[in-house]
Amino acid sequence: MRNLTMHVTGAALCALCAFAPAVALAQASPPGAAAAGEDEARGDNARAAQLYRQGNEAFKQKRWSDAELLYLKAWALVRSFDIAANLGEVQLQLKKPRSAAAFLAFGLRTAPPSAKPEQIARMRHFLDEAKAQVGTLRVRVKNVADAEVFVDGERMADAEVKHEVYLEPGLHVLVLRRAGYEEQVVRLMAGPGVTETITQELKPKAEKAPEAMAAEANAPQVMGPMPRKAVWSSPPMVPARPEGQRMAVLIGGAATAGGAALAGVVFTVLAVTKGNDADELRDALVRESGPVACSRTSALAACSNLRDTDDSHIRWANGAILSFTAAGVIGTGTAIYWLATRPSGAHEHVRAMPIVGAHGFGLSVGGGF
Repeated sequence: MRNLTMHVTGAALCALCAFAPAVALAQASPPGAAAAGEDEARGDNARAAQLYRQGNEAFKQKRWSDAELLYLKAWALVRSFDIAANLGEVQLQLKKPRSAAAFLAFGLRTAPPSAKPEQIARMRHFLDEAKAQVGTLRVRVKNVADAEVFVDGERMADAEVKHEVYLEPGLHVLVLRRAGYEEQVVRLMAGPGVTETITQELKPKAEKAPEAMAAEANAPQVMGPMPRKAVWSSPPMVPARPEGQRMAVLIGGAATAGGAALAGVVFTVLAVTKGNDADELRDALVRESGPVACSRTSALAACSNLRDTDDSHIRWANGAILSFTAAGVIGTGTAIYWLATRPSGAHEHVRAMPIVGAHGFGLSVGGGF
């Protein structure tokens, strides 16, 4: 746990930030307004320092959720490296590696020269731990310096785009935008501990020739239906079931159903064999000792053998029933998946209806193709 350094670093930096605009606007602003701004900045610094100390106490007691809330409140008032570092550590404890990596990276970037080496080493250690759980993306746009970067419809902060963007493992859609340029869409798969660099070049939008613009301006206006209000939506995600994944599911389902059916056949053969053995043993006992042979001491060993054979017969029979049932369920599910995920035409449809009766149940599947 580090000692509070915000009085020296964060507070001093924020006081300097508050002082700069006051000097620039001194001639235009009345003295009272500048003094009020400085008082407000000092109040924010004091409140942030208090929240930071409370967060440290919660940190020591391992009350991670309370510590996170207190640090976030302090961060909303003053953005200092030490608040970011502690917040990143807490979010790692709360299993939030993506947000933790962003805060820890900020702490490393903004740490002042007065920061202790052990503080820097601690931040670097926990940043490495967070990055091992998320994907790291570096975005480079060759011809545009201020392109906007969106990930899954959410705009990324410019500071993150300039350095690194951290993503949860999985599929993501990256969109690059800039006024006057065509939008670029990149689909990528983020992996834990994997760093990927995306380099793109935005293409300027084609400008219409003066003759075409003049023709459009002079063309008669045709009244039509009122346009609907435009609604912006985030870029479409990659389909959840690509063809390769669909085929893998179908092949896996068919193979599993076939394996279960084959096991059912093997278990059936074994059950029949054990059943025949049990019948032969039972007939032999009856011939030698009569119908109540197992009540006699002389036939105890033979009766024990008969019971074991009967138990084996029952076990193999139950195994066959379960295997055939599993084969039917998996086969039916695979067939439904195949029908439901086929590229649908204008008249194609699939219907699935459960059938329940007095002596059993089933599933009716039908469709038009």
